[in-house]
Amino acid sequence: MPHIRIVEAHEADAPLRAVYDAMLSRPIPAVYRAPHGGPAGIIRAHSLDPDLLRITFAATGTFHRGDELSWAERELIAASASRTNQCFY
Repeated sequence: MPHIRIVEAHEADAPLRAVYDAMLSRPIPAVYRAPHGGPAGIIRAHSLDPDLLRITFAATGTFHRGDELSWAERELIAASASRTNQCFY
């Protein structure tokens, strides 16, 4: 199984810590909060490049704005797209 080196929150330098803090302050459903209270695994998997992490999640965050679709509907679309693209995450 592949291994991705990640930087945990307690090891993060100032720029990465700022990104982690911003990610943790986002308004998301409680079910998506990591049980350990820190950044979720998908966020930590991008920790080696804080600038790219910020850009990536800023882009995807724009898809979750507005009231046209519920969070569940957005997740269903994301899951369908992942399945279509054979993404196993």
